[in-house]
Amino acid sequence: MTEEIRNGYEQADWQKHYDENDLAWDLGEVANPFVRLWEDKVLQPGTLIVPGCGQGHEVIYFAARGFQVTGVDYSPGAEKLLRDSLRTKKLNAQVLHQDFFELDETHNQAYDNLLEQTFFCAIHREQRPAYVETVSRILKPGGLLFGLFYETGEEGGPPFNTTEDDIQGHFAAAFDIERLEKCSFSSEKRKDKEWLAVMRKKPEDQTG
Repeated sequence: MTEEIRNGYEQADWQKHYDENDLAWDLGEVANPFVRLWEDKVLQPGTLIVPGCGQGHEVIYFAARGFQVTGVDYSPGAEKLLRDSLRTKKLNAQVLHQDFFELDETHNQAYDNLLEQTFFCAIHREQRPAYVETVSRILKPGGLLFGLFYETGEEGGPPFNTTEDDIQGHFAAAFDIERLEKCSFSSEKRKDKEWLAVMRKKPEDQTG
């Protein structure tokens, strides 16, 4: 992998954003589509994991609503901000400072739900198959992935462009895609750029 592709993907590069308070991708609040899914009772309480959770707005929101939430991020700055927020709000959630792809076997089939937001588009395209494998490994049979996939329409990244075909091509073998639509209620800065997806993990004998 060339230096140009690698640039921005090492842990130190992401940490630099936190050191400089350069968090342009951060909405400053939970993403509205996830709020809608909760209010519409599509997203039901249970165990929930958020990969690449950053400051953890989703972790905080769902921990406050009775979910058993695990946030994962390998940037120390993200971990500190989330732990501080949880402490201030007197909320409980598990915060893991590690690489999402290296979750050990204790996480296998441990989660009812997974929230995807600005993580799939932040990793290099070559990591996308490993992402799907990891998500499938840690979700329970019938577990749900709730995703906001970012279609930038631009070359390069991060964020890397993610199209409807990209989503179908990567997830259809392991997941039943129950809902996939251009989101009509995204935040203003992501308007017309997000695909809202609801996917259910297939039984193992139906994958492939």
